[in-house]
Amino acid sequence: MAATADGYEHETRVTDPAKQQLERGILRRPAKLTRAIAYPAFAQTGPNEPLPGTQAIFLYLRLSKYHKDSHDAIERQRLDLTRKLLSDGGWTVLGEYIDNDSASSSAIRTRKGWHALNTDIEAGRVRAVAFWKLDRTNRVAAKCIEWIGTCQARGVELVSHQDSSDELNTATAGAKLMTGIKALLAEVETDTMSERQKAAKRHCAEAGFHHGGTRPFGWVPGPRVTDEFGRSGVRLIPQPIEFQALQDAVKMVLGGASLMAVSRYWRDAHGITTALGAPMYEESVRRALISPRMIGFRMRQVPEHRRGVKVQLLDYIARDAQGEPVISQEAVCDRLTWMRLVQILEEASTSDTRQPWGSHAWLLTGLLYCQCGNRLYGFMTSHKRVDGSKVTNYVYRCTANRLKGAGACTGGCSVPAQKAEVFVEGWLFAYLSDERLAVARAQQAEKRLLTPHGRIIGDLEEARAERDVLISQQGTNAYRGAMVGVLVGLIAAVQARVDTFERQLDALVLDAHPIASQNALVTKWPNMTLGERRRLLGRVVERIDSVQGRAPMRDRLTVKPRL
Repeated sequence: MAATADGYEHETRVTDPAKQQLERGILRRPAKLTRAIAYPAFAQTGPNEPLPGTQAIFLYLRLSKYHKDSHDAIERQRLDLTRKLLSDGGWTVLGEYIDNDSASSSAIRTRKGWHALNTDIEAGRVRAVAFWKLDRTNRVAAKCIEWIGTCQARGVELVSHQDSSDELNTATAGAKLMTGIKALLAEVETDTMSERQKAAKRHCAEAGFHHGGTRPFGWVPGPRVTDEFGRSGVRLIPQPIEFQALQDAVKMVLGGASLMAVSRYWRDAHGITTALGAPMYEESVRRALISPRMIGFRMRQVPEHRRGVKVQLLDYIARDAQGEPVISQEAVCDRLTWMRLVQILEEASTSDTRQPWGSHAWLLTGLLYCQCGNRLYGFMTSHKRVDGSKVTNYVYRCTANRLKGAGACTGGCSVPAQKAEVFVEGWLFAYLSDERLAVARAQQAEKRLLTPHGRIIGDLEEARAERDVLISQQGTNAYRGAMVGVLVGLIAAVQARVDTFERQLDALVLDAHPIASQNALVTKWPNMTLGERRRLLGRVVERIDSVQGRAPMRDRLTVKPRL
């Protein structure tokens, strides 16, 4: 594979299929960048028991900036620690805990090796730990000192390649002082680097420069330029094929085409596919179209995606010193057209008649959990029989190993979708007795008395009506020329009010239970939409734990009720 200036990888082997691909202009979107080596949280590298006359010890290896360290810091730390332990004598390395993360705030949540090490320390399975330097464990002074105190209390011996063992393993005042000073210096260094990086990124955003990361669909980094203040950086310029594809997609969606139709059109007309050569995923197309980059805005500090939480993307655009939005690249369409596009896509995504993920209604998405603690998600598989007929299977499957790396899930749970849904439906019919429903309705009535939701609903309906009136004025003689900007501002303002009221309403539990009795549930269930069934299950069920195997569903699924 050879990388070209447009950011793609093109096949260069001298084979006829490859030549045909290049001649047709097939552009496979590069897959998500991953680390060169995926390490498990724990790996047993030695014997089960220490050699005679030696003590068991475990290594903790951490790479804090893998993209700045040539990917080999783990190997270098392992080599240094192995040599030191061999030189000291009396040790047998049984295994190693590894974190191949970044030095950002997200590392606190994603350090699987660190969490596994502390779990084993609490359980008494680890009595000695070796690490390259104290700041590899933690760069927050208070937490670092607290961890050392915990290890000393549990009798865990600490060995460092760079630090003194006496300072780490003794409880004297002098040792505590030296350890605290080193931990504080590491924290100060981290804070100083963070401040410099944040300031640099803030200036990049204000100048409209692109400072790394996955390039957005439709644009590529251009030549380095210097702005009027002397700041130097790279701005995004249109990628010819993808930029034209976005313009075509706008026309298609406004004309009533589906996202799948857009994805297939991109494949057939522009040769844009996934890394595996398939049409782009509908959600990938949607994310590209609803991004404010479509109208030239520069995105900044967009929060991580959280299931069920709607993010107003216009709240996360870069602004200059005067508070005006930064235009950093050429726009695909004007703002009014983009707002109409976003409205169409949002209405389509909230439809109760749309079947997600093909023809199967995934009723238990978000409720099923694997033994490893991660959710199960729906997958469709198919195979052919001997007679040539095609059989389609629907399953809920744990994706922890795919998303978090090998070893994140040892069970690999997979549950047949139809059997699981039938079992949960039967459990729901049996569990929602008339007595439980009466208690739930009483609790709901008490909450409604304490919640001032009537005013919010009224304000929301009024704002929605105002928005609909403004949207209906688009393209009329009343708003032409310079007045288009006025109309866009009015629509944006009323849309912000609608979003505020919807967030307030979503935070409240307002509607009464839609089911009055057990018999009413059995009667209404077949006629309820997928959204209504999911909402009802979400209010009754907290989670459903599943285990691997071929046993009946009643033995594999454990339902934890919320009511």
